[in-house]
Amino acid sequence: MKKLDITTMPDYRKVEAVVQLLVNGTLTSYRIATDANISKMSILTLTKGTSKIKNITYQTALALIQWYEDNHEKYALTIQE
Repeated sequence: MKKLDITTMPDYRKVEAVVQLLVNGTLTSYRIATDANISKMSILTLTKGTSKIKNITYQTALALIQWYEDNHEKYALTIQE
């Protein structure tokens, strides 16, 4: 059976794009946590690199994907193919 590589999936890249906004300082963890209705601590661990995207909860991933969908045009986010 072939192993699944989640890092190549479009939704993974959406989460990655949101995290990159935080790392770059474009947005605060408070803003995304509030908008996405997830814990600020979940966002902070991703931003600081103490947690990896592939290890976040399904609920957090869905919230960040939805945040991306709602805001990608506003922040000119694109996913690299």
